[in-house]
Amino acid sequence: MIAVGLLRFGLDLPEAKVAALLAVGWNVPLPQSSISRLSIEFLVRWRMLCEERLPPLLAGRAPLLLQVDGTVVPGAPVTFRAREARTGATLWAEQLEAESREEVVRFLRIVKERYGTPTLLIRDLSPTIREAAIEVFPTVPQQEDHWHYLSVLGPLGLPDYEPLRHGLLLGEALAHLAQWARKLPVEGGTLDDLERVWVRLALEWVDTARQHPGGFPWRLPYLEVARRMRRVVDWSEQLLRANTARGIGVPEVAGLKHRLRGVLEREAVKFPLGRLDAEVVLWEEIRRAMRAERDRRSRDDLGPLAAADIVEVRRQIEEAGGRFAARGDWAVAIWEKVAAKFAEHERFLWVVVPGLGEVVRSTVALERAHRDDRQRVRHRTGQEATGAALGEFGALLAFWSNARCRWFVEEGLTGVNLWAEFARQDPGEVRRRLAALPREGCRPRVAVPKKKVAERLEAFVRLLTGPAPLEPALAEWAASIGSELMVHSAPAE
Repeated sequence: MIAVGLLRFGLDLPEAKVAALLAVGWNVPLPQSSISRLSIEFLVRWRMLCEERLPPLLAGRAPLLLQVDGTVVPGAPVTFRAREARTGATLWAEQLEAESREEVVRFLRIVKERYGTPTLLIRDLSPTIREAAIEVFPTVPQQEDHWHYLSVLGPLGLPDYEPLRHGLLLGEALAHLAQWARKLPVEGGTLDDLERVWVRLALEWVDTARQHPGGFPWRLPYLEVARRMRRVVDWSEQLLRANTARGIGVPEVAGLKHRLRGVLEREAVKFPLGRLDAEVVLWEEIRRAMRAERDRRSRDDLGPLAAADIVEVRRQIEEAGGRFAARGDWAVAIWEKVAAKFAEHERFLWVVVPGLGEVVRSTVALERAHRDDRQRVRHRTGQEATGAALGEFGALLAFWSNARCRWFVEEGLTGVNLWAEFARQDPGEVRRRLAALPREGCRPRVAVPKKKVAERLEAFVRLLTGPAPLEPALAEWAASIGSELMVHSAPAE
């Protein structure tokens, strides 16, 4: 079982390859069904090992910085996880039916019972998690993840981005430019031909800016499209002046300038683009002040902030807002919305914990652990969809991430014999957990196998519409759906 588990989850090998390695290398032929069963049993036993060893390892190891977050794959329950930010250890994980207040409260109470009250709780902007944490840990400060906050703030500070996008796409302007570009040559042997190649390359460069239109507000591809158009117009004017001096004329260069300028001077483009140029300056200054300068949220974690850092961050944001508001009433209206959002989240954005020093302000590491679990499922299955696997044992995989946690490996596994640890575990508890696993996080269902549902439905109709007495057939039908007939029906008069 241990060999199967390490091959499956340590090396992320598919079941068929594990079976082949065991049969050829060790002369241990196992059917694939046994590989699957042993894999899950390994994860269950590993979780039991983590549950036993983690609380004493963390006892008295203050401060406890608790990151909590849930991830859901379509068609699967929520895998909800609690992680200790300094050590990187997953402390607890469960499959929840939904990220509801009741379920999160229950989850946090388990964490509190096992590990005590944390010094700080770090979360995303979920009001459900916020209120559940207040109920379970009323005195614990909560730090909101700054990346999630900026994702919400961006649309308030960049209201002209969507109008610009619509203006650029109006009348399929970008599509028509791309169609024209495809009619131009991709290589040339004369100066005239090379200028036509240049025109095509310029249009391709403009179009590639929008290849990744998602990720707003971290990516602003249509602003980049407009900015590239401006540069190409400038270059075209320089080429036209050079062509005049040389006595040559390539109409495609003039056509390029005319087409791009026509798009840029549209009212639906010119007006929002002018304002967006200023809005982006505010957005970038806020990100710079909050030490959040990168293109995507999925890269490095955010560095912690000390109390002195927070004072400086807030001062820089206020100064940036003042400079932006000086641009006019339209800018004042935008800054008021941005400032109101800061005021709304102030309690959870700028947390100072006495004696803690620097405050962790991100759940990125926890989210990265979720993504790592999904990616490893893809490696093992060779399939893009991960819903089935994570829905069935996502919480077990969350605990397995501790095998990649250096702190847990060094502090909790050094000198540990897995065989001996697993051998002393209660086999009855292992069987109970294995039996309960398919139902974890799933909504209650009538206990009838899928292939038997139609048969059971039809049998009930025959029973109630037929002339035969209800008993004992009704009790038998109740047992067939996992129920027990508690009150016998009174005979019909």
